Order: sequence, then C-alpha cells, then structure tokens
Amino acid sequence: MELSSVPTFSPYVVGGVYLALFPLTLIALLRNKDAPTRFLVLALWLRYLLSAFHQYTYPPIAGGLSLNALGSIALTAIGFLVIERRLLLLKAFGGVYLVIVATVVSASINDPAQVVGSLTKWGYFIVLTAAAFESLGRHGPGAVFRTLIVAFLPPLALQALSVVVGLGKFSVSDNSICYIGGYNHEAAFSIIMLTFLYCSCFLEPDRPILTAMCIPIALVALLLANYRTSLLAAVPIVIATPLIGAVRRVSPSDRPFVLVVFGLAGAMLFYVAAIALQERFNDLFVTLANISNLVKPPEYYTASDEELLSARALIWSRYVTAYLDGSILNLALGFGPDSWEDVFTGYAHNTFISSLYEIGAVGLASMIVLFVSNFRFAFGSVPEHRLLVVSAHVGFLILNLATMPLWLIEGNILLALTLAYTLYVQMPRRIRVSGMPPGMAIPRVE
Repeated sequence: MELSSVPTFSPYVVGGVYLALFPLTLIALLRNKDAPTRFLVLALWLRYLLSAFHQYTYPPIAGGLSLNALGSIALTAIGFLVIERRLLLLKAFGGVYLVIVATVVSASINDPAQVVGSLTKWGYFIVLTAAAFESLGRHGPGAVFRTLIVAFLPPLALQALSVVVGLGKFSVSDNSICYIGGYNHEAAFSIIMLTFLYCSCFLEPDRPILTAMCIPIALVALLLANYRTSLLAAVPIVIATPLIGAVRRVSPSDRPFVLVVFGLAGAMLFYVAAIALQERFNDLFVTLANISNLVKPPEYYTASDEELLSARALIWSRYVTAYLDGSILNLALGFGPDSWEDVFTGYAHNTFISSLYEIGAVGLASMIVLFVSNFRFAFGSVPEHRLLVVSAHVGFLILNLATMPLWLIEGNILLALTLAYTLYVQMPRRIRVSGMPPGMAIPRVE
C-alpha cells in the first residue's frame, strides 16, 4: 500500500505525544546506569518513534536506504559496542548464524547489494538479544520489563487518540476497521502491541499486579489493531500466564481444582470469543477444512480460493510455483534476499515460504534449525517458567505462519526479548560478566 493512502496523524500530533511522554523515558534511562539496559530502552523507543513518522522515515534518502534503515544500522553498530562480546558466542545464536551464512551465499550468487538490509536486521536482533540477556542478568525480569513498558506508551496513546478521532484504516480483507495510531501497517503496529503483551506476561512472576493491569490493555490494543495473525499469536501466552500464576500461588493439593476451574473458564471464554469473532475468522476455518484442495498452481485457483486468508493461500502458491520454476542453483540457494520485490507485488506473508524463495532449500533448512533451537532452549528452561516461555515461542511461530515478523524490526524486537528471557530462565549454569557487581551474574547457555 502506498504511504499516502494510509490514514495518519500530523507530525505535530505524533511529535507532541512522544514529547509529552518523553520524561517517562528519560526517567527510565536515568534510573538504569548500565549501558545495556539504557541501550535496550533507547532501541525500542527510537524504533517505535521512527515507525510513527513513516511518511518521512520509510522512503529511501541515501544510497537506497531509508531513515529507518539508517537508524537500524546506527543502533546495531552502537549495540556491538555496548554488549558483552562473549555473549555473541552463545549457542542460542547458532541458528541465526546459519541463516546469515545462507543469506550471504545466496546474495553472492544473485545480487550482493541486496544483502545489506537482511544483515542489518539480523545484526539488530543479535545485539538486542545480547543486551536484553545481559540486562536481565543484572536486574532481573521484573525491573527490566517494567522499565521497557515506557517504550509502548506513545504507540498506545496514539492508538487511543486514533479511536477518539475516528482515524481508522480499512482492512483489505473484509473492510473492517483497524485502529493503528496512524502507523503505516496493522502488521507492524500489532507486533508492537504483541511485544507489549509479551513483556507484560514476562513480568508475572515478579509483578503479578502490573501484569494483571497490562494484559487487558494489550488485548484491547490488539483487538483494535484488528490483525488476525497477531490475535492468534497472542492466544498461547494469554492462556499460559494466568494459569501458571494461579497454580504457583496455591498448594499442590489444590492445583487439580485450579486446573479444572481454568479449563471450564477457558472453554467458556473461547466459546464467547468464537461467537464474537466468527465472521472475522470464518475463512480460516474454511481454509483448514479445504487445505488439501489449495495445494495447486495459482492458475488453478478459483475466485473463492483467492479470497481465503486475505489471498494468502494464493500468494503462497505463487511463491512456491516461482521457486520450483528456478534453476538447480535457485532451488538450493534461492533468488537472493529481498528478490521478491522485483517479482511480486507483496511479501510472502509466511517466513518459511519467503525463506524458501529468497535463500532456497539451504536457507529454509537454516530457518527451521533456528526455530527448533529456540524451542529447544524454551523446553530447557526451569519448570516454573517453562510453560510461559514455550507458549511465547508457540505464539511467535504462529505469527511466522501468516506474516513475516523477521522481515520487520518490530518482529526482531519481539523475538529478541523472547529469546533473551528464555535464556535467562534456563537450568542454571552461571558465568560472570565484566563490570557487574560482586555476586551478580548472568546464566550461561551452552
């Protein structure tokens, strides 16, 4: 969609909201004296600010790079100066490095100039994960995620303002209204709200009252953003968080009763939600019921097939068909990072299909290794946190099945915070980090 067609606020309104709330961000920066935590706060706040000014930050301004891209490159460079370098050797980054190698090789045989954007996103993800991991080791999740909430206040305020003044965007699938605070696209904005939800849930063991306050706000924000994929991605962690909170606070003898109560309440809420959102999610059920009939070349799609999942099934078919028509080298290493921009009118809306087309079978295998590795660490967390982190990774996987969060810096932020928290709650083996006070350490994940 063209930027000019997106309903957006005046830059004076956006700037006014961010300026009015900046004192809270400044307090958060001053309260935390260590560089990793300050970098973490600044990285989130600045990214969401640049995205809010999308009409100015998205168009290319220098060497084909946008202000958004230049900001990401600058933050990545700063991040490498800030983080503890040993954290770059964490085995949790093994899958990321595989994807980077596959991307570089694919670009080298296709178009080397296209590799800059992908490397920037992965570099951003690495430094943000390392900074968040180090910050968690210094302060604990209660302090870190409570501090990060200040970065979400401006987007939340802009969304509330968009509801008040009726500044909504029509969804291309069914003409329903998406309230996204004047941001460019509901996918990116909803991922910001999903990140807010994840941060709120990660707070639960230390700040249950704050979690209970933030989760309803995050859910309302996601409903107003009206992006179905993010709503589905929110389900696992929204179910897991109150369940583990309740189970943790009762005696072992009472836990079966709590599970029964939660099961009945969950079933009732699911039924109510299914009725309320039936029309919005109807084509999802139709797609699942007829999925075998959709595995065919795009020229065989009927008009009704093309409408399913906002045309995602058709988009996936086009990408897979174009990939299969490639040479042996293309089948192995794809057509190059971001090569879809020269062929298709829209991105693949699926991380794995996009990886297959852009970096080939090797790239798809490396992406699968990345996700398997993340789940391996999630299942290796301490028992009292395992359900929470596994549900977070399940939600992120759902997100990747119908959109491409790893193509967006907002999605990189979400996965970085999730993976950092996952590593923090591993079965403990600990390593000192230089500059930390005596007795303070961060978990080492091998």
